[in-house]
Amino acid sequence: MIETVCRHIKNYFISSVHPGKFTISGGQVIDTDFMTDGYYLIWGSRYNDGVHLYPDDTLTDEEFSGDIALIDPPEEFLTVCSEISEYLESDMASPSPYKKESFGGYSYEREDSDSSNWQKVFASRLNTWRKI
Repeated sequence: MIETVCRHIKNYFISSVHPGKFTISGGQVIDTDFMTDGYYLIWGSRYNDGVHLYPDDTLTDEEFSGDIALIDPPEEFLTVCSEISEYLESDMASPSPYKKESFGGYSYEREDSDSSNWQKVFASRLNTWRKI
């Protein structure tokens, strides 16, 4: 979810970028002296592009030339990402398509189609970190 939200706000909170040729073996990036516990972003990889949490042993083994960026998302941002995940797993993410109903002469009013998406629901809280 963190990667999806970062992509949406166009901000990965990059603190340093390390270009080079990298090896992933045993599900981990090996032979890097810059990796520390925390989040990092891989791009240029055939199988592992995206945000990962170090140490991670779920990567697909490969060698690639690309970049690994250490990222430092604020704790409040990570909290919002967790809340978005919870929201998507709850019934709130797919409310009834009806905003208003009445009986007798039956009528209803539809909810706007994108009013329940997480981007709209969490927009005000994510705008703090949004980049244009």
